[in-house]
Amino acid sequence: MHSPPDSAPQQPLFGRRLRALRTARGMSQAQLAGTEISTAYLSRLESGERPPTPRVLSYLCTRLEVAPSAFHGSSGSILTQTLATVVTLGESAENARLLEDALQQDDEGDAALRWQAHWLLARSYRARGESERELSTLQELTRLSDGVGVPDLQARSRVGLARRLRDSGELALAHVSATEALALAERHQLLTRDVVEALMTVISVEAESGRLHEARSRADRLVEALAADVPVQLQVEALWTAATVRVRQVDRTGAVSLLQRALYLLPSNEDPLLWMRLRLAATSLYLQMDPRDTAQARARLAEARVAAELVGMPLHRREVLFLQCQLAFHEGRYDEAREFSDQVGAGTKGMGLREQVRLDILRNQLAIIDGDRASAVVAMERIAKKAQESSNVELSAEVWRALAEALAVQGRTAPSG
Repeated sequence: MHSPPDSAPQQPLFGRRLRALRTARGMSQAQLAGTEISTAYLSRLESGERPPTPRVLSYLCTRLEVAPSAFHGSSGSILTQTLATVVTLGESAENARLLEDALQQDDEGDAALRWQAHWLLARSYRARGESERELSTLQELTRLSDGVGVPDLQARSRVGLARRLRDSGELALAHVSATEALALAERHQLLTRDVVEALMTVISVEAESGRLHEARSRADRLVEALAADVPVQLQVEALWTAATVRVRQVDRTGAVSLLQRALYLLPSNEDPLLWMRLRLAATSLYLQMDPRDTAQARARLAEARVAAELVGMPLHRREVLFLQCQLAFHEGRYDEAREFSDQVGAGTKGMGLREQVRLDILRNQLAIIDGDRASAVVAMERIAKKAQESSNVELSAEVWRALAEALAVQGRTAPSG
């Protein structure tokens, strides 16, 4: 066993650190207590009600495989210790809770450490589809970055905030945040990654806002600036962004060319998550083209579906279901589309506004085909108007196109006479 230190660790720091180490290792109180101490006693240790005896400290160190110094204040603040634990063991819902607890207990600690904790939390919330918590965390992240005054952190915070605002339909606010990030990245000559990510975010917001001329101009400059020294992952995302703009400009040839470059540039074993996300994006873009390319969409979705089962988060698996629903609809498999729609709808918790709107569009299209034309048309007109009022020109156009397609299908399938 480890020898205990000369002085016992002080409460409540000891209890906080004990809980952090136990939960990070996935152990229950009963598992940690074992046969040597009771769970009631361990609970009092974690709450700070009882100090540890040298014997108990030595026992806990053995069970947790740590040195006694891990429980001492000399090893840093509770936030410092928790960050070290989370970074070492990776992202999980339990580690997110550890960070939340540490931030509450160390609410006036080092601003840079708090920024790092919020950054990890925002990523965790996004992966789990908790959009509201992600938004509030990114807003706090931006505030902290301004307090720290480091341009890199300021730019990255604003990029993350802009993407969340874009996905929530707040395009005007998203554009402000994205352009601020780009100005910071260019003015302070930040890393290529910071400049490119800010630029891609500005392009995507402008494209959704209907500012296609500006978005295309920036996208062309972005593709032309790609060089061999730019990381492959960044080249892939830049090509994907530029292809999206061309799809919305009905430049089918240009979009397909860029998509093909992106798809074959990244090996599946280099970045499996990005490889999967790219194929999900490609599926969506092939279904947005005019005319739609359902064959290519089906092929890319089949690849993405396998990868999503292996490396995807819940939001990626939900996106697979949604794209399966869209593909089934556009291939005339309406019964399957309804089944997929029901499956997507069963997991709407944490779904972003844009995802929810697109699901509503599909459901109304199916309602029109089923003969419930009047109410579905009114609902889609309402969606289009709301999108127009929020300056989301691209989404408004998507609604009108979807309505026209559903009416055309309903007209062909309706019984005569």
